[in-house]
Amino acid sequence: MRVRLFFLFLSMGFSNVYAQTFVEPCGQVDVIEQLDKQYPGFKQQYNQQYLSAISSSKTVGKRKKNIRDTMYYYDTVYTVPVVFHVLYNNSTENINDSLILNQMEVLNRDFRRRNSDTVLTRTFFKDRAADVRIQFVFADTDPNGNPTNGIIRKQTGLTSFGRTNGSINNNMKSSSRGGDDPWDPKKYVNVWVCDLSSNGQDALLGFAYPPFGHPSWTQNSWVGDANQGIVLHYKVVGRNNPLAVGGALGLSNMGRVAVHEFGHYFGLRHIWADDQYSANRCLVDDYIDDTPKQGTGSNFTCYATRNTCIDLVDDLPDMVENYMDYSTHECQNMFTRQQADMMLTALTKYRPGVITKKEVEVRARIFDTVLYDQILILPQNPQRELIVEVTDEDLLNNVSVEVYNAVGQLIVPNTSLNKNETIFPSMHFASGIYVVVIKKSDGSFARKKKIFFD
Repeated sequence: MRVRLFFLFLSMGFSNVYAQTFVEPCGQVDVIEQLDKQYPGFKQQYNQQYLSAISSSKTVGKRKKNIRDTMYYYDTVYTVPVVFHVLYNNSTENINDSLILNQMEVLNRDFRRRNSDTVLTRTFFKDRAADVRIQFVFADTDPNGNPTNGIIRKQTGLTSFGRTNGSINNNMKSSSRGGDDPWDPKKYVNVWVCDLSSNGQDALLGFAYPPFGHPSWTQNSWVGDANQGIVLHYKVVGRNNPLAVGGALGLSNMGRVAVHEFGHYFGLRHIWADDQYSANRCLVDDYIDDTPKQGTGSNFTCYATRNTCIDLVDDLPDMVENYMDYSTHECQNMFTRQQADMMLTALTKYRPGVITKKEVEVRARIFDTVLYDQILILPQNPQRELIVEVTDEDLLNNVSVEVYNAVGQLIVPNTSLNKNETIFPSMHFASGIYVVVIKKSDGSFARKKKIFFD
């Protein structure tokens, strides 16, 4: 398991176009640092909880059976309501409904992997790409039970909600500070659309808070904290926003800043771990096994040959198509399977109140693979190897195996099985009859079989 930290300031000095301009696509590093100052030990606990969550999302591989067929399986799709708080000081910042509507289309398309540019996912990453199975709807009822279209517009006297003394602020989330109070964060996903510029420069595109608690808080108090939600710079909301012109904005004009920030809201980190200025930047990672190691963010580029960390085994280039990189929007087109698992874990464990509907989808998949589906005991001649295959459920029940010869002598003592397929080599078995016993943890038999070696 590789370790990544979190969200880091991005310098845009890589071409004359961005000279003297610093654009930060995501302000999460400040969020985490500020929480750690306010609640000492937050960062350490966050890492521990992230590790725990990712470990619990892994499953044992399936059992062996040759299949080439259409199989039907069931996926649970979770629906969550979203409310947009549009804060504007002038008419330009009061963006059109059409941008917010197509922003929701982008979110649903990209999270469900229904974006047309999935064809651009490189071959060696295609089997890692995933449908996250989270879909978004506009809130149709406000906290008081009144009907709503899920879009709130509010004029503010503030000309910017950008950094205060160099730090991220949450003024947009408070009516008393010129913003708009959130709807109950335990029941709605709040998105604030506002001006995040600093000193007249488009210096930050968005940020979101992670869904994990400090040990001194209860889980519910953290999830219900008024800071929860997503903040977006008004110029990058929606696809083809007419204000997303030139430089970093022009490369971020497909609505995927929101996709990236919703990833953070559901617990994902940047895939390169925000350690790009560290000497050992290839030693830490994002806790996600199916994203390759990456040393730096892609800096608004899309280089397919980019490979900032070399793995000794199974080396792959940087996953520039991942939504949690800093690549251009035209380059991004996927979340991975394990990222999807992490987001679903965050939603169901840390943000369960925002789920308004669970819908089971029946889906078909063509299999041409090997699955594990039963207990098998196979004598393999002429090698005289014994092959024992068990299901995932058997592994969870801590089954073990013993082998006796024809006169009842114990040839293979009680051995725990910790993988689906276990091979016992020929040195144990002369020609003859043997009895193989697979036992459950309570000592009862799961399977007993007589085998013969030539």
